[in-house]
Parts: sequence; structure tokens; C-alpha cells
Amino acid sequence: MNTCSIRVAFGLMILILIGPVISAASAEENILTLDQLVETAIRKNPGIAISQQEVEASRARLTQTKSAYLPQVSAITGYTRLNQWNTDVFTGKDFRGQYEDYQAGLSVSQYLYDFGQTSGRVDQSRYSLSASEKGVAKTVADTVRDIKKAYFEVLKIQNLVKVNKESIRIQEEHLSQAKAFYQAGIRPKIDVTKSETEYANSRLTLIRAEYAFQSSRFDLENILGGPPVEGIYTLADVPTLITAEAMDVETLVRQASDRRPEIAGLKDQIKAAQALLKSAQAAYWPSITANAGGGWENNEYPLQEFWQMGVNLSWPIFTGFRTQGKITESRAEIDKLKARLRQSELQIFNEVSVAYLGLNTTIEAIGTSEFAVKQAQENMDLADGRYRNGVGNAIEYSDAELALTQARSNLVQASYQYHQQLVELDHAVGR
Repeated sequence: MNTCSIRVAFGLMILILIGPVISAASAEENILTLDQLVETAIRKNPGIAISQQEVEASRARLTQTKSAYLPQVSAITGYTRLNQWNTDVFTGKDFRGQYEDYQAGLSVSQYLYDFGQTSGRVDQSRYSLSASEKGVAKTVADTVRDIKKAYFEVLKIQNLVKVNKESIRIQEEHLSQAKAFYQAGIRPKIDVTKSETEYANSRLTLIRAEYAFQSSRFDLENILGGPPVEGIYTLADVPTLITAEAMDVETLVRQASDRRPEIAGLKDQIKAAQALLKSAQAAYWPSITANAGGGWENNEYPLQEFWQMGVNLSWPIFTGFRTQGKITESRAEIDKLKARLRQSELQIFNEVSVAYLGLNTTIEAIGTSEFAVKQAQENMDLADGRYRNGVGNAIEYSDAELALTQARSNLVQASYQYHQQLVELDHAVGR
């Protein structure tokens, strides 16, 4: 063997030895925790980005309304050429006159007082900005809830796949045993066909579970705003540590009313509508503005200097019931928002109550499912022993295996539904 061949063989040997280590390291890097996914969702979810841009738009509207407090400065310059027919007052003859006008100037106006029209609009924009910020908090809270529930849904179906794979492993062993007994003349052909049927059904159940698993991952990535990482990734499993909720429903509802961002957002919207009502009512009164200006103007050079300054009072006497219409609209908006606030409070009471009940239900379901798994395993061991000793039959074995698989599936579902219900309760309370 030449030197080149030795180097190639040595390189291949190194790759073979360190390949599993590299693969294990890569796999370890792509095991994602729930906290990592929550952080990714907050950063990438498009719904959160939309809410944040709504805040920026509200902040810009506040800047626009506050600009009314500041001086309004404008500059003007222009040139005008006028060509027209005139009549001489002495001779009565018509003649064509041509005139040129040059002008340049600067004008300044300053709001002084308008009985609350401007301040009402500024307050309305300020409370609207606060409400939009509460909207971002609600979107983030909803996204965190959705990503957590989707995370536990993936883990639930992933463990159901494991349960189904274990069922198939048991079915394969039983099928091999049934074939051996049949060939030895100990068992009839029906044991083999029944085992084959049960095996085929288990394979079908596994196929459906694997499809549901992939579908749940797609749902998770949709909430995330795309795959969390490049390449293959897995989710870190979590233990089911049951903690009973120490508070009663009434206490949790009071906490939710203080913490939920949509309640605070609606209260800000009501304040914004009340500020707009104040601005509309002030339209019945005059507005006072100071004005000043100056510049240069003439029909030929050099231009002549001019200036002017004063205070204007504008008082609308009749506007075709426009002001009255705005006041009525603002009052209706306030009443509508108060009704929405009451509706949200009732909805929060329902969400907290349902989540609290669901959490306690899953806690009881876990205890019952654990006992059922224990009993089903004992029954399975008995059925397997009886079948191996020629005392039991295929139906008894099949029923025991089906009961064990169902009990394990129920325990998996109850365990992860507990996590999901805990997420629902935390979200309902605003934690």
C-alpha cells in the first residue's frame, strides 16, 4: 500500500471514529427548550411585529396633534404678471395694462387658547398610544400562550408515537410467537391471522400518529414565524410536576382584571373617547390665535418692506349641526367601549373558570390514568403468560394489549393536557 492510500485509509478511520461524536453534538445543539421557542416567537412572530408598528403609528399621531401647541411658520415667495384691459377715466379710451408683482415674506401663527379643542385631541392621541401599547402586550401574551400550547401538543403526539411504536413491537413479538405455535401445531391458524390483523391496525395507527406529529410541528412553526433553526431539531421534553392551584376562582378573576392588558387597553380607549368628547364640546366656543408676518412686495425693484401682526378670534356661530353630531358620536363611542369592557370582564371570568376547572380535571385524570396503566400492565403480563403456557387465547391477549396501549395513551394525553391547561390558566389570569 502506498503512502497516499495509507493517508486516505487513516482519514476514513478518523471520520468513522469521530462521526458519531459530531452527530451527537449537532443533535444536542438542536434540542430546543420551551424558553428558547418563546424567545424566538417574540422575535419573529408577524402578529407581534404588526402590533409594534401600530404603536409607532399611534406615537406619530400624538406628535401630529401636539404640533398644534407649537408656532406654525411658513415662507412665501412669488412672481405675478397681470395683463388686462383698462379704461382711462379722462379720455374714456381703453388701453392694455401690464403689471408685474414681486413678493417674498414670512408668516407665523401661534395657538393661544381654544377652550379645550386642542388639548382634548392631544389627550385622545396620548390615551390611544397607551391603548396600542397594551395591544402589544396582549399580542405577546396570546403568542406566548399559543407557542406553549403548541409546544406541549408536539410533545404529546411525539410520546403517543412512542406508545404506538411500543404497541407494534409487542404485536411483532406476538405475531412471531403465534406463527411458531401454529407451525408446531399448538395453536390454530386463526391466531396468526388475528395477530396479523392487529399488527396491521397498529401500523395504521402509527402512520396517523406520525402524520399528526408532523402537522403539529407545522402548527408550531407557523406561530414561531418559521422554523426556529436551520436543519433538524427536536424539542426538550418536560416532566409532569403537578402543583395544585392554591387560590379560588374569585381571587384569580380579581387578579386577571388587574393584569390582563386588554382590560387596561379598553380603559385607555374609554379615556381617549372622553377626551375626544371634550374636544368636540369645546367647538362651541371660540379659538384665539396670534398672527405675525412680514416681507417685501412691489411691482418693480426695489421691493418695499411690509409687516403685520395681530390676534384673531374665530367663533363658529352655526356649522349645520356638525358639532352636535360629533358630540353625539363621541358619547356613543364611550357607551360602546364601556359595553365592550363589561363584555371582556365577563369573558375573562369565563376563561379563568374554565381553565381552573380544566386544570383540576387533568390532575384527577393523571392519577386515574397512572392507576389504569399499572392495572393494564399487570393484566398484560398475565395474558402473555397464559398465552405462552397454552392456557389463554389470542382474543384475551389482544384485548389486554389494546387495553395497555389505550391506558398508556390516556396517560400521555392527560400529562400534556395538564401542561396545556396550566398555560391556559396562566394566560387567563395574566401571569
